[in-house]
Parts: sequence; C-alpha cells; structure tokens
Amino acid sequence: DRLHALLPELAAADRTEPSGAPTTDDGSATAPSGPDGAPAVTVTPSTTVATTPHSTPRPPQAVAPDAPAARTPAAGPRLPAPEPDRDTIAVIGMACRLPGAPDVATFWRNLAAGHLAVGEVPPERWDASRFHRPAQQPGRTVGKWGGFVDGIEEFDAGHFGLTDEQARCLDPTIRLFLETTADCLRDAGLEGPELAGRDVGVFAGARGTNYAARGGIRAEVPESDPNFVASHVGQHFDLRGPHLVVDSACSSSLVAVHLACQSLRSGESEAAIAGGSSVLLDESPYLEFSAAGALSPTGRCAAFDRRADGFVPGEGSVVLLLKPLHAALRDGDPVHGVIEGSAVTNDGRTMGLTTPNPAAQAAAVRRALRDAGRKPAEVGLIEAHGTGTAIGDPLEFRALRTVFDEDRDHRDGPCLLGSVKTNVGHLLHAAGAAGLLKALLAVRHGTVPPTLHCETPNPRLDLDDSPFALATGARDWPLPGRPRVAGVSSFGFGGTNAHVVVAEAPPAQLEAAGERRRSRPPIAFDRRRLWLDRPDGLSAPDGPSASDGPTAPDGPSADGPAPRPALRLAFR
Repeated sequence: DRLHALLPELAAADRTEPSGAPTTDDGSATAPSGPDGAPAVTVTPSTTVATTPHSTPRPPQAVAPDAPAARTPAAGPRLPAPEPDRDTIAVIGMACRLPGAPDVATFWRNLAAGHLAVGEVPPERWDASRFHRPAQQPGRTVGKWGGFVDGIEEFDAGHFGLTDEQARCLDPTIRLFLETTADCLRDAGLEGPELAGRDVGVFAGARGTNYAARGGIRAEVPESDPNFVASHVGQHFDLRGPHLVVDSACSSSLVAVHLACQSLRSGESEAAIAGGSSVLLDESPYLEFSAAGALSPTGRCAAFDRRADGFVPGEGSVVLLLKPLHAALRDGDPVHGVIEGSAVTNDGRTMGLTTPNPAAQAAAVRRALRDAGRKPAEVGLIEAHGTGTAIGDPLEFRALRTVFDEDRDHRDGPCLLGSVKTNVGHLLHAAGAAGLLKALLAVRHGTVPPTLHCETPNPRLDLDDSPFALATGARDWPLPGRPRVAGVSSFGFGGTNAHVVVAEAPPAQLEAAGERRRSRPPIAFDRRRLWLDRPDGLSAPDGPSASDGPTAPDGPSADGPAPRPALRLAFR
C-alpha cells in the first residue's frame, strides 16, 4: 500500500527534456518495484549518430481473431535505394531455443497463435511441491510454474569436437549458447570455417549456475564456468574479435547487443554474435524472487493487466549475428531486419539498489531513438520489459509516456505495447534478446502478435489519455513504402536499463544488392543425455517438516551421491 501511495509523487518527479536537446538526465526520480534492474556496465558511446529523418507511419490495424497472424504484407510503392547509413546494423542470422520453440519458425508460430509455453516445474528439475506454498513463507516459494526448454540435459558433444566426458562437465548455459550460435550461423548461410581467424566478436548475456557443484568440478575445470560462454564460442569457431560475458541481470542480453553494435560501429569487429542464455537448474531463483515479492502466485505473467501479480521465470537462448548493413548488402547476406540505434543507462542513486528510476528508463528510450534518428511518432510497437508486477508496469508505462508525449501531435494512431514474458516467462539473462527477436519478427512479418493475459488494463496506466494501446490481439501492421519501426526495452535488477530500436530490412536496398547467401534450416543435432545429476539431499529446503513427506533420491541411485566424473579436459 505504501508503494502504491508513492506513485503520484514519483511520477511528478520524472524529469523530461525537450525533444532533440542534449540529455542531462540526473536520475533523481525514484520509485519502488520488483526485481527488474542490475549492476552498471561500462559503455563506450557510439562514434557517430544517425540523424536521417523518416516518415511517420500509420498505426497497426486490428484483424479478425481467425485471420492468419503471420503473413507477407502487400508490396507498396518502391522507395529509391539510398546508400545505407554507416551506423545501421543488419541482423543477418537469428536462432533460438525457447520454451515450446526449438527454432525461430516455431517461436513465431507460437507467438502468432497466442500460445502459452508456461507449465509446472518438470519433476526431473526439482521437486517443486516440496518448496511451493500458496502464501509467502521463509524458504518457500509461491510459484511452481515456469517456461522450460525440453531436453536441456541433452547435447551433441561430437558436433563441437568434445568428448562426452568434456560435454557432461560443461554448464548447460554454455551448451545452449553453443548450439544456438551454430544454428544462427546456418541461418546466415555461413559455415563455421568461413569465420575462422576473422575479427568476429561474441557478446553473451549470461550468469553462472551451480551446475558444476553437482560434481564438485568447478575448481578443477574452470572452463565449465559460464563466465567462459563467449570464449567457448570463440574457441570452437576460431573467432578473433572481443569476447565478453555481460551480467547486468535481466538486461544482460540486450546490453550485450548494444555493446556488439558499438563494436561494429567502431570497426573493432567486422561481425558480431550477440544474445543471451539462461537455465533454471534448481529452486534457488524461485526462493529469491518469491522473497522479493516479484513471483506470480498464479503462474501467469499478466503484463499491464489489473490482475498483474508478478512474473513467471523462464529459460532459453537467443543468438543474433550482426553486421554493418553496408557490409551485409555488399556481401549478399540475408537481412532479417536492422538495428538503427541503442542506448544503456543506469538508475544511479535511488531509494535502494533494486529500486527503478523512471527518469533513467525514459533516458534510455530517448537516447536510443536519437541514436536511431527516429521520432517517437515513428514507432509502431514497443516490446516492453513488461514483467507483470503491480508497480513495475505502471512505472515503465510512465517512463514511456515521458518520451512519447513529446511527439504525440505527429502520431497518426497508437503505439502498441507488448511483452513476450506473457508467452514464455521471464528469461532473466536472456529476456532482452527474446523481446528483441519478437520485435524483429513482427517488423519482418508485418504482424504484431497478441500479448497474453491482458483483459482489463491496469487502471494506473491511464491508457485513454496516452499515445499507447495494448496489443491484446493479433494486428496487421501494413506500412506500404515506409519501414516498420519497433523499440525494445529491458531493465536489470540493480539499475541497468537498455533500449534498442529496430526496423524492417530496407527492401529497395536489398533488391538492388541481391542476396547471394541463403538461410539454411537448423542443424539436426545428434543429442544424447550428458548430465551431472543432482546429489541426493540437495533438493530439500532447510529444516523440512514432517508434512513435506519423505525425501526422494534425486541422484542416479539411492545408495549415495552421484560419483564425480573423471576429469581429463583438454579444450586447448
């Protein structure tokens, strides 16, 4: 109640700036919310900023519920093919492995159909019933649902030149990112050897798990630590650009994309692999988020709805292959969409390390638009952070209004708001990349997918007096002769805010350049179960009560913990 009472004061404290004026956001406005922010990361400003004016688009149009959601828009008047902006970044490869979606095509079909890929925690992960309680209790969680990837315990060791023994010791965060990267390169029409020895960067949003502790191998095999996720990609494909693992919590993967774009713009990298990977191995994050009051007790992330009661965790991996647009056109690469601008800010001093700052969120959006050379009125879709928290959603909405109200007189219709977390859950370190993938697919297909569980808007949003509308159903997005433009937000638990502006690939430039590389289907991996089983007893919370029932063995046998594997790793 105290948090709700503070909202009007916090909203009044939001700082704004005239459109196009230098940004001096001091981050003084603060507001409480759930865990949606992160430690600061060092960001190098881009060397140049695009300032090319663009036409104002028409708003997306509603379609009948039974109409096909994914379609190719009718061709409009052809634009001339100007020289591509040197700062525009092409997305030439995309791949994912997400809840209910082993590849990008399935992911898009699920989004277009309004499919929910959230369910109860699989028993092979951990015994959720032993930790779940409907009411908040220490050492327990109100949530027992999540978005889980099938077959996370399986891996194709041979494809990456590893023995089964080596692969078994690798954290699944690394394995997931490796496989997704290989699929991403195929989608770009590339084979690994084509990139060997070249200045290709790897920027991965990821965080360590306790997987290695199951076999007691972390100290003996440092390569198993997810801090090496980018290095494993560089090692396998022989890449020579910068390799970074970014941990700014929930914004990690979108910050990684931002840093990749900076590296490309500066000429440090000629191409860049960017994305995120996150895996849910045990109950630890559930206990943490539940204690913070951020976890949904109903198993539904109802972003921007009045029933919003928290988020549902998820896992998965999303990887993009990026290249300067002028180079992609020169080389005949497939171009799925373009990144026109990006920005990262931090909340600075607030009421607490995990307290969001709407002014800092607004600054990230404003700076990304300026970096893209776009006006707010040109944006037809915002893929929001949208965690479905009662306080976080209104604060994010207010931050967006701070920016979009500056240009509302030039808008033909509302900008749609959506959140992929309603479909697959909050993917934590991979969340921003999942939202970015959804936005890229929306601008490519000319359709805005529905946001789930959004029936009655949160009254604190004041939608009627805003430039926004909620994407509650599938919408056509026809813009003949004009590019579709979307913005993607991701905010970290601790204060790091990221925003990326994407647009559809320029058809006239693509036609003039021609496409000489063809996307290829995902790899048919020969996966087998390669897994360190959890030792017996680790699945029990501290101080189990008699009502919890007997402890079932969770290792390979009831006679004791799983034996430690022999360690003869030779990655180099």
